[in-house]
Amino acid sequence: MSRSIRFLVLLLLYGGAAVISYWVSWKLRFGFYVELDGIPERFRDKVVLQALYMIPTKLVCLYLLGQFTGLVRFFRLPDAIRLFIGSSIATAIFSIVWVASSYAFVPPGSVLLVDFFLFTSLIVGIRVAIRVFDEQSKGFLKSGKKLQRVAVIGAGQAGSALASELSSQPQLGMRVVVFFDDSRAKHSRQLHGVSIAGSPELIPSYFRTHDLDKVILAMPSAQPERLREIISLLKKHNIPVETVPSVGEIVSGKFNVSKIREVNIEDLLYREPIEINTDEIRDFIKGKQVMVTGAGGSIGQELAEQVASMRPAKLLIVDRCESALFLTESKLNGVGVEIVTRVVDVKDRDAIGRMLSEFSPDTIYHAAAHKHVGMMERQPHEAFLNNSKATYQLAQLAVKHGVAHFCLISTDKAVYPSSVMGATKRLAELSIQSLISSGDTGKTRFSMVRFGNVIGSSGSVIPIFEKQIDRGGPVTVTDRAMTRYFMTIPEAVGLVLLASSFKEAHALYVLDMGTPVKIDDVARDLIRLKGLEPDVDIEVTYIGARPGEKIDEVLQYNEEALLPTAHPKILRLAANAIKVVAQATLESRFELLSSETSDGLFVPERERVFGLLKEVDLKPEVISSASESRIT
Repeated sequence: MSRSIRFLVLLLLYGGAAVISYWVSWKLRFGFYVELDGIPERFRDKVVLQALYMIPTKLVCLYLLGQFTGLVRFFRLPDAIRLFIGSSIATAIFSIVWVASSYAFVPPGSVLLVDFFLFTSLIVGIRVAIRVFDEQSKGFLKSGKKLQRVAVIGAGQAGSALASELSSQPQLGMRVVVFFDDSRAKHSRQLHGVSIAGSPELIPSYFRTHDLDKVILAMPSAQPERLREIISLLKKHNIPVETVPSVGEIVSGKFNVSKIREVNIEDLLYREPIEINTDEIRDFIKGKQVMVTGAGGSIGQELAEQVASMRPAKLLIVDRCESALFLTESKLNGVGVEIVTRVVDVKDRDAIGRMLSEFSPDTIYHAAAHKHVGMMERQPHEAFLNNSKATYQLAQLAVKHGVAHFCLISTDKAVYPSSVMGATKRLAELSIQSLISSGDTGKTRFSMVRFGNVIGSSGSVIPIFEKQIDRGGPVTVTDRAMTRYFMTIPEAVGLVLLASSFKEAHALYVLDMGTPVKIDDVARDLIRLKGLEPDVDIEVTYIGARPGEKIDEVLQYNEEALLPTAHPKILRLAANAIKVVAQATLESRFELLSSETSDGLFVPERERVFGLLKEVDLKPEVISSASESRIT
């Protein structure tokens, strides 16, 4: 329907409602006679004259409140409120005229009051009828398809929003027919006219007897233990189950039915949602030239995507893997930001220097690193060159080319490292700290952000478990007691960007990763998500920790004191807890280790890397007061 036709239709409907309410109000006041005979003589000549300005006044009030121009078929509480306000304004105008004219130009007060209630009820009823007709025309009657009968677990904010969304969009093919909820107080009550049958434990029997098609979890704030119980129960009975996103998305209006998805491991590792003020990040990045190294990796790709959304003037993405970088570049197509892609190895000092000279970035996010623990145990020299020396070289070049900010992505494996990968990342941290302590940082501000495992990154344990389950098992767990911190990639990157926007001169930040999770629990939860039973359908075996692996990871040394920042999930290392190595000492050790190789792969042995770490880390030179003042 065109805008002009829609306007005319609404004008007729609202106008008809105004005429009916006005006439019925008079008749209710003085009796239902066919003609004007039942109306007192002193009012008879005014009935029509008063209608000639009262009815247009009502329509003008509705027009000014947008009730002729909005999407009429989407009618919800805010629209009803606006209709009520429009009718109230019109009645208020009539009341003012009534008093000011000594009751000469307006019907009696009782007629005005009845007219107000009748007119409001009629126009709200018209809008409800339009919505019902629209839903029916898009639903079963139009498509000829049967709507899926859906049970919703959770009769709270999320469940209410979901039911409302499905009701307003029947073309999506789902209809909520029953709710289940843990709260006994809600049982046997209704939400949006739909019964709340009881607790989720009743679903298996209800599913069989009431012809349900699937179950949707609308409990985004439920504890992970409770989610595990419910999902295990549903999967045991082969009941299809999906879930909705967070309450924040639903309440903010970002939620739509297309975001309903299968339950995944992130839901079972649920922590309190992390809220990030993107305005601060946008103020820091907007209009700047930003460079991301390792942009083909999991963290680097997410960094590139989130940075691009903050509207930088230019985004330079760098990686030595052409295929991975191509995927990142493809994801950034159409973001409205100038993207420059360069296939460059961060170990190539000359190539990096030419690139910085050409593009003059304001900020560098250094995510390029070798991260696979087992592989780096077999190639310690490559790990050292890429993770440690290349980081130091890039930081020096950033200072030389006047980069305003340099952010190093670090890892919990750099704390009390037991692996080559962890040791080389610790050396990367120390190389930045030595540069800071030298005082030769120019206008460059350095920050480092240390965090643990992220869910879904390349080579992480969860994709490995999923492949093992798909093959029929066994699922191989290193140790029953092994724990790890987990955070989603978008959460971790969002916190990195926020930390980098803080105004401290130079700082090492540690992300609060929540409570460590047992890897054994993760494996078993993944098996249950597939509708299988651990040790019954899929065997779980324990193979022992591999070289370089620790049973538990930690995010700080015992000597490191952590201070709060503007965000509760970001902590900052106290200045006097930062170990500082003299720049000359670090460079001499780096050069020595760099030269000790014959083929660039397997020499020196891992002990040489740890020997270097012991020299520059475990016996650090005493921090001077001048150095401490530079590290805040």
